[in-house]
Amino acid sequence: MKKRPAVRIITFLSAALLVVGIFAVKNTRKAAALELYARANTQHAFDELVTSVSELSNDLEKSQYLSDPALESALCTQIFGRAMIAQMAVGTLPYAAQELEQTATFVAKVGDYANTLARAVGGAGGYSEEELENLKDLARTASIMKLNLQDMQSRVASGELSLEEVYSMAGEGAEGEGQPPMAGDAFQTIEEEFPELPTLIYDGPFSETLTEQKALYLQGREPVNEDQALEAAARFLGTEPSRMRSAGEREGDVPCWICSGRVHGGEYTVTVTKQGGEIWSVICDRPVGEQSYSVRQGLAMAEDYVRSWGIKDLEESYHTLSGGVLLVNFQHSENGVRCYPDMIKVGVALDNGNLMSYDAQGYINAHTERAIPPVEVSTEEAQNKLSRSLTVEEHAMAIIPSQGGEERLCHEFLCQSEEGDRYLLYVNAVTGAEEKILILLEDDTGTLTI
Repeated sequence: MKKRPAVRIITFLSAALLVVGIFAVKNTRKAAALELYARANTQHAFDELVTSVSELSNDLEKSQYLSDPALESALCTQIFGRAMIAQMAVGTLPYAAQELEQTATFVAKVGDYANTLARAVGGAGGYSEEELENLKDLARTASIMKLNLQDMQSRVASGELSLEEVYSMAGEGAEGEGQPPMAGDAFQTIEEEFPELPTLIYDGPFSETLTEQKALYLQGREPVNEDQALEAAARFLGTEPSRMRSAGEREGDVPCWICSGRVHGGEYTVTVTKQGGEIWSVICDRPVGEQSYSVRQGLAMAEDYVRSWGIKDLEESYHTLSGGVLLVNFQHSENGVRCYPDMIKVGVALDNGNLMSYDAQGYINAHTERAIPPVEVSTEEAQNKLSRSLTVEEHAMAIIPSQGGEERLCHEFLCQSEEGDRYLLYVNAVTGAEEKILILLEDDTGTLTI
């Protein structure tokens, strides 16, 4: 009788071991399948990168020898497409950012520049001398990049180089005896030997005119020390400097002092520019209670705030309500022209009317004395550029930022479609070109543009 419990225990243990073994086999097979999938995905992304960069290089070489604007525009569009494919391939490869940084930057730069040229070259009657030189520089860099990647591809095919960064979830695959070196090291070598990227001055998001832009509102202003920054933060919040304390500093394009303090029932963090002592941003961490004020009242309070800070000639453009906080966007208005780059955002709590947030980044970066160009295209001429299926409700003059940080004087048309949807359309008041279209999303919480 005593043997039965022992037999049962052995039987149960055997069954448990069998189940564990089955799960182990299944997990091993699953890990192997995932590893195989990862390898195939990496190989596909790498081959896609080599192919797209090779075609990109060939197209850039061709672009130097075209003379027909239509063909030039078509080829630039094709180059843009090649660059987008290369960007997606770079994003799929399992390597650290520093191993592909310059590669990613280059293909993004080429794609953006080609997209800009595709839109402009037809109307300009062909490439300018500067644009042609830019294309030659890009072609030379792309050619070197193509040769390096093709060499890597050949080494991978021969087994001299391994694409996998990690062979398995168990940590196998680290370089060892008998194993080929990793492609990550090869990419790092290519990055270290990467030729200097050409400097392009053009209107696009990767333009140096944007990345090198300074805070125009602070030009010529004197630096402030930490104590002065605390005084500026206290003055902005309407409290005593003794209520504020230093919370460090922030470097970057616009270095700032960081101040904090408990004011009006909330903990405020205020960043003050080291040059000029201007308030860059404010944020309050206080939970917002039940709404006591209407949106209309909140708008009036936001306007009172900006007036009390001494900021003149601001005009409310749109607002949104979320979590009991009304976020109001103001832009500078100059001689009746709306200057959208000079934007300030103010957040007001609708439970007690206190300030919850403030963002003057756009205003500080862009606000300056402007020489607004004369209007060359009349309102009627600009309106004729619009689709006949749209009805114009309002018109204004506006300065809008382009993707590259340049400014465009435009006719702004608020329009409605036959279906009742509303849009903002911008027509260049100097060239007559359509610059931008925005969709207005309007509901009980406010208005957004996309």
